[in-house]
Amino acid sequence: MTRTTVVLISLFAMIAAACVAFGAYFAYATLLTANRTAVEARFAITAQRISSTGELASSLGIALAAQQTLTELVRREARIDPAVRAIDVTDERGRVLFSSDPARVGRDEMARPPDSVSRVMENDLEARIGRVIVHYDPVILAQGAKALADDLRAIAIPTLAAAAVATIAVGLLLAAALRRSLRRAADPNQWPEAARAALASVDAAHAAALTGHASANRGF
Repeated sequence: MTRTTVVLISLFAMIAAACVAFGAYFAYATLLTANRTAVEARFAITAQRISSTGELASSLGIALAAQQTLTELVRREARIDPAVRAIDVTDERGRVLFSSDPARVGRDEMARPPDSVSRVMENDLEARIGRVIVHYDPVILAQGAKALADDLRAIAIPTLAAAAVATIAVGLLLAAALRRSLRRAADPNQWPEAARAALASVDAAHAAALTGHASANRGF
């Protein structure tokens, strides 16, 4: 009985700890996604400002490739946020026309570069004329992930320990209550009055049956 109790309590404690651990993991994954969304929303605002300027000039009849003022604009926007590595303005085919990094001008940029936020630029007819790409330093995401991991670790470890201890305590209390119930069940003197009366009637009926059986044997 004691061995079975210990095994069951240990099993329940491990299940409780596993539930806390999985909960912490899923919370971390959710918060990590939320952190990326918040960070990229910050750079999306920069991309929107630049694309709005380009689209306005396009609506006035200035082709995107001729908007030389975009060079200074993207450089100024890149200087505002130290987490921005470069800002590119490409044509509809993905060729970089203007960039905060002069070395990037003329190169072909992929549709969705890693660690970047982009916004499509359109003319008045909603035809695509180019794209603004804000490249950011991935360190900013790593720092956010580390901060989240540290915070969750500080919360999850004590919670996990508390859940295991609470499960063990509850298991011990239930085991003690079960042992008391078994002892009472084994001792008729501790049974309820109705149970003792039923036992007495059964004993009387059993004794009467034995007496009748003995008398019948003597008759033979």
